[in-house]
Amino acid sequence: MDWVSDLFQQFLDAIIALFMGLSEIAKDIVYWFFDLIMTVVDTLLATAIAFFEPIDIGQYMSGFPPEAAWVLAQIGLPQALGMIVSSIGIRIILQLIPFTRLGS
Repeated sequence: MDWVSDLFQQFLDAIIALFMGLSEIAKDIVYWFFDLIMTVVDTLLATAIAFFEPIDIGQYMSGFPPEAAWVLAQIGLPQALGMIVSSIGIRIILQLIPFTRLGS
């Protein structure tokens, strides 16, 4: 009769191992889904950051006289325009977050 209790104990151990394995599989699926979402977010942020890199307006300043172009470069107009464009872009992106108002 001792073999019946051993067999029953092995059966219970197998059931417990099955449920523990299923819980590990469920956790792995949740972690995989979270990693997938974070990978997509990382890719989108890298694309957005690359899009909003400082803009080189030197190519557009070729129409200005050299003295005016020098003054504009000395006062930091290219950096200022890059900051303004980046901040406007970031503000638009942040306002597209759900439950925030557009235009505020």
